[in-house]
Amino acid sequence: MRMARSAWRPLFIGAIIGIVAAGISRPGAAQAQDDAELRRVFEQILQDPGNPGLNLRYARLAVERGEIRKALAAYERILAQDPNNEAAKAGIRRIQLELEPSATRVTLLLGGQYESNPRRTPGHAGNRYDGVLSARLQAQHERRIGDLRWRAEGDVYANYHLRFHDIDFGTAGGRAGPLFDLSEGYRLHAYIGGTYSWLTRRTFYTEGTAGATLEVEGETPLKSVAVRWGYQFVSEYFSTRDGTFVEVSPRFVMNALLVERSIAVVTPYWRYNGVFGSGPPGVDPRSEPFPARYHQLGIRADFFVPVYENVTFGIGAIYEYRHYFETVSDKSKNRRDHVVSPSAQIIVAGLLKGQADLIFSYTFEHRSSNDASQLYDNHTAGAKILWRF
Repeated sequence: MRMARSAWRPLFIGAIIGIVAAGISRPGAAQAQDDAELRRVFEQILQDPGNPGLNLRYARLAVERGEIRKALAAYERILAQDPNNEAAKAGIRRIQLELEPSATRVTLLLGGQYESNPRRTPGHAGNRYDGVLSARLQAQHERRIGDLRWRAEGDVYANYHLRFHDIDFGTAGGRAGPLFDLSEGYRLHAYIGGTYSWLTRRTFYTEGTAGATLEVEGETPLKSVAVRWGYQFVSEYFSTRDGTFVEVSPRFVMNALLVERSIAVVTPYWRYNGVFGSGPPGVDPRSEPFPARYHQLGIRADFFVPVYENVTFGIGAIYEYRHYFETVSDKSKNRRDHVVSPSAQIIVAGLLKGQADLIFSYTFEHRSSNDASQLYDNHTAGAKILWRF
């Protein structure tokens, strides 16, 4: 019995070695088969170079083998015969996305400004002015993970008032999600994220958000359309209820409008705010009811014209209409506010070896309302420096 087992042992080991050897040799055999298939399709292409079906098959085989240049050549042969071939254009776009390197962009904006009415207080009471220091750090990183390209963004903002510290405000948040190549010139960025906000040196709200941005390339003025939803868990210090919102915002950019080398940027938007919970609307120290039920329509327009080699002059304006669906002050139900805010700025670019821009700005803000107690004006003027890393 022992001899029988001893006799089977070499056979068993030999079988294991044979299986392993077969597994090792299989990839080589498959690779040789792929090589033969690639050569066979290429020989057919030599007989009919403009055949789109053969070229698409050749490109697919080349991509599977990682031979990107051969795939690009096949797509280019198709487009030479048919410039509108969507399959070839999509294939080139996919390869471009795969070859696109990881990228990181970081900016830091530091500055200060004078405000005549930082609390947005109605009326003409004196001694309302203040100086404000502010900082904003923004970062964006893109890289490929698996079959998708991903984008992550972070933003931290804080201001500090020299007199009225109870309206010091800040936020810190981020979002991340994949980028989908829809077709030539169209890319969709879907994301989820969160934000923490503080006011009066206390937690103001924490926010969960989700959204998507359609990015448009090419000559069309429409450059993007953003849709976002969020839920705000409001601190009990400010309100007994939470807030939610949905907003939609397209962005248009027009070059050489009226003036050569000018740039016009127009961003209209719509936003609806809702509430969850009971109790009256909260009011933060900046005189805005929060959270409250309202919808809001607005538009921002900016026009930039270079006046010297590295100096650009810009003018802009914001108009905003807000309609409240509940009583948010003692004298008004369904309050309706209109805010008009023209502005001007001078941008000196390319400082500190091209890594920084100096920005001087002035803004006038005026609010009218069907509630006479909510009228206010505010002037701001200041300077900021923007660093790019």
